[in-house]
Amino acid sequence: MRHIPAIVASLALFISSCNPAFFKTIAYNDPGINDHKILPTRAVPASRNPWELPQALSYNTARLPDSLLLSLHKSQTIAFIVLKNDSLVYEWYAPGYSDSSHTNPFSATKSIVGVLTGIALKEGKIKSLDKPICNYLPEYAKDQRKELTFRHLLMMSSGMNYYDHFLNPFGQLSRLYYGNNMPKLINSLRYEKAPGTEWRYKNADPEILTLALQKAVGKNMSEYASEKLWQPLGASREAWWTVDRKKEGYEKSYCCFYSNAKDLARVGMLFEHSGNWQGQQIVDSAYVKQSLTPVQLPDTKGKTFMGYGYLWWLRNVDNVGDYSMEGMRGQYISVIPNENLIIVRLGVKDWYKSKDRFKSITLYPTIVRSVLGVWGNQHVQATTH
Repeated sequence: MRHIPAIVASLALFISSCNPAFFKTIAYNDPGINDHKILPTRAVPASRNPWELPQALSYNTARLPDSLLLSLHKSQTIAFIVLKNDSLVYEWYAPGYSDSSHTNPFSATKSIVGVLTGIALKEGKIKSLDKPICNYLPEYAKDQRKELTFRHLLMMSSGMNYYDHFLNPFGQLSRLYYGNNMPKLINSLRYEKAPGTEWRYKNADPEILTLALQKAVGKNMSEYASEKLWQPLGASREAWWTVDRKKEGYEKSYCCFYSNAKDLARVGMLFEHSGNWQGQQIVDSAYVKQSLTPVQLPDTKGKTFMGYGYLWWLRNVDNVGDYSMEGMRGQYISVIPNENLIIVRLGVKDWYKSKDRFKSITLYPTIVRSVLGVWGNQHVQATTH
């Protein structure tokens, strides 16, 4: 019996040498909003002349409904802001957090990858969304993966054999989030279904897209995002993008673009204005329109799916026409164009009780309905401070 600890240790060492993400999954377990403290990141420099979001004359004078306050409290919200007519009408942060705090918006990052793809298309770095990505990833030219295009990846319809399994130290998500060799993992994925035939949400698609995209633009994603998006938007703080390793690493672009609520709101504002930012057309309006058009592909149950575009969610709560950037644990950047409203909620979780964790989202519609009840169909004059 005394040899068992040594055997266990040897086995663990062997496993970790084959799968470096194994021990990190065991040690850190579930991903959190402050994982920049344990994972390597790359800076996404902000503008040297940041543009501050204006505050409305009624800034922070409205009272949120008690039901919303309770929901935000129970879900451990750390940041909540509302913009009306491009001006701040409400702003709140939990103790220990502020408008300069960096937290992980998780899969809301996917929408940023979608924006960067549109920028590359506008610049001519990508000639067409229907071009095969094997032009940039030669490994994909050797088999049926050669059919895969940029559009397929934007629509979550790659047909690749990737599946998310939370908390599984041997799973693909573990290697994706905690692993240190992104190309190896992506190149190991194989064709399972014909691209463009089924919508299935999977973290691998935007990561494959990113590896091809950075080859197309000739820069890593952090550099490209800084030059073409973050600085033009006048972001107030640099962002931090998780990479698989410190030197010459690849961005984990399916998640992990650490930023703050007010700077993330700018991405929503950009799409609300059809890709135009204060007179500069950063993304073509036609691409924005395509991004917000339902994929209309059958899901895994064979039902036509209408809730997703090009890495943007199309929630359409109560037919209000909202769309959003969304990440696990309730990271939301919601745009309601018909009301000129943008809502950003960042937090620790989007469930109240552990048993509710994997049920359908209820926090998001609660937030949208409550905000509409306070600021819907109202005109708020903007003024700068």
